[in-house]
Amino acid sequence: MPFTNLKNSRILVVDDDEMLNDLFCSFLNAHGFVTFTANSISDAKAILQVDNTIDLILLDYQLGDGVGMDLLAPHILASYINFPPVIMISANDEPDFLEQCFSGGVNDYIIKPVNLSLLALKVEALIKSVKMQRLIRQQNEELENFKAEAKREEQIAKFTYEYLLQKNSNTYNGVEVWLKSFAAFSGDMALVKKSPSGNLYFILADATGHGLSAAITIMPVVTIFNSMVTKGFHIQQIVTEMNQKLVSDTPEDRFVAAILLELNPAKRECSVWNGGMPPVLWIDQGEIKHQFHSVHMALGIMDEDIFDASITTIDLPAEGFLLAYSDGLTEQENADGLIFSLQMVVDIIAQGPENLLQELSINLLNHVGVDDYSDDVSVCIIRPDVVFSQSSS
Repeated sequence: MPFTNLKNSRILVVDDDEMLNDLFCSFLNAHGFVTFTANSISDAKAILQVDNTIDLILLDYQLGDGVGMDLLAPHILASYINFPPVIMISANDEPDFLEQCFSGGVNDYIIKPVNLSLLALKVEALIKSVKMQRLIRQQNEELENFKAEAKREEQIAKFTYEYLLQKNSNTYNGVEVWLKSFAAFSGDMALVKKSPSGNLYFILADATGHGLSAAITIMPVVTIFNSMVTKGFHIQQIVTEMNQKLVSDTPEDRFVAAILLELNPAKRECSVWNGGMPPVLWIDQGEIKHQFHSVHMALGIMDEDIFDASITTIDLPAEGFLLAYSDGLTEQENADGLIFSLQMVVDIIAQGPENLLQELSINLLNHVGVDDYSDDVSVCIIRPDVVFSQSSS
């Protein structure tokens, strides 16, 4: 009888007939099992109290100090976390008696005189079950430990991520931002900052993927944007440094689509670099007057020698505002698979709502039906006249 992968399993043989006890132990030892002998209920209890690695109990029903079921009394079972499975041995084959045994916690039953071949089959089946249950418990414990550790790491990462964004975030009248995260971490990021010259710099970035992996890719972009704007670098130098950092320090399948804007109040100019993002819209009285389309690859794809940092610069019209958004807005699908689309954005703009961000968020929710979106959503409005009025005051 093969006992593959079951060798060294530990079996407690409880029988007050020393000859039978020795027979069972010898038979099981010959097949690679480790056996322990108990000649009474009290002996069995003593062994189980100090050894929690028993895999199986072979238990005679009629013993000198009681019956086998005494070992399975509820108060005894309750004191063990994982009580071993039990094969009961008895000459009684009455249905009511067997039912009593099984309802009392017996896992299997063998009738005297014992057929050793049948005993071998029953032992193998129960030992396999014990091993499988033990493996499942171990894997569940490991999974729970992994989940707990992952949660701790996520909390630390989230604290670091939020601290970085908070440290580098600034608010200005005339700049409105709406971000809706797909997961605990957002792969979208919007920052605004003034340079020493008084120019306003703005970035809207959308990293590949979702959650923590996307957030990690965003972090160097945040750091570079903040430090280089503070030092007065030009927008082209900023995007070049961001691209170089992402190319050298992130995996090949990670990149960041981004819009960088520079508003110059002295010249009333707007410079835009758009790499892989939807068009930036200049809107006036419900009409789209100008679109800054993406003419570059996203950051982190092109090597330094072929990366294009050229910008588009226009004189700002007397009135109107800029609208920038990630594709998480226009590519959200409803239950019928229809996307929100740029046309829907245009239609909402044409209505000239007093609060465009709020109107877009309401219409998006109505379109999808639930706010559990399939991607991060970010929408930003920049009103240059409001921003410039602060610079001159």
